[in-house]
Amino acid sequence: MNLPTPSLRQSLLCATLALTACGGEGASLRFSVRESQAQAASALVAAASPAASPAPTFTSGDITFTLTEARIHLKDIRLDLPQGSKCNDVSGLLSGATCQGGESGSGSGTVVVPGPIVVDLMTGATTPDLSGLRLPAGTYKRIDFRLEEAKADEVASTEPIVGYSLLVKAGFTRDGAANTLDLKLKFSEDARFQSATGVEVGENDALLALLKPQVWLEGLPVASCIQSGDLRLSGNVLLLDEQAKGACSDAETLVKNNIKNSGDLRKAKE
Repeated sequence: MNLPTPSLRQSLLCATLALTACGGEGASLRFSVRESQAQAASALVAAASPAASPAPTFTSGDITFTLTEARIHLKDIRLDLPQGSKCNDVSGLLSGATCQGGESGSGSGTVVVPGPIVVDLMTGATTPDLSGLRLPAGTYKRIDFRLEEAKADEVASTEPIVGYSLLVKAGFTRDGAANTLDLKLKFSEDARFQSATGVEVGENDALLALLKPQVWLEGLPVASCIQSGDLRLSGNVLLLDEQAKGACSDAETLVKNNIKNSGDLRKAKE
């Protein structure tokens, strides 16, 4: 077994947005399906080695899915800074990103990342890389963004999410056979993750926009739709897309709304 060298492991850990500043000052921002910083770091290291990393699971009826891949394409990310924080309190803005407002008075600034940004929700890694963004410590109440179809001229030619807003793969077992859920959705929707009381983060914390896969398939009778043929099981791959029929004919809209409502803004766990 060839494990990453110590220097590679450190580089991978620093690239994980959930972790501490790795030399920078301020809180970081992360989009992920994992609450724990340690889990996200483990997933990123596992991507470069055979090491195992716990994967989130979710259910639909009597089927349990184990998430293996989750990618989203974002634009127009907007994050209001804590009350009274100014734009000069922010460091590490990537090319094209700006901070607006809060120059005077008691108002706060707003960080704007126009994108496009591709997020690997399993590891928290982004393209372009947001790991250098450092936010002032304080209380954050909301983050707004738009999920939109990834265009070939906007992202790398090798990016698998081209043509879609969301790409999900998950393993499941049915009738003793191993199968794969292949979920590819194309839509344009605004989303807001917020906390009524606010999320307080310190300088070495991560502000987490958490997407919870546990609710993505709520209300969708996957097992019965497979049985009736309303969902296509081609070989061992279950395709959940706009061609779903019958009781699952509204699968795309249902999953899209579930994903929009699956978000939460919180401080990442250690």
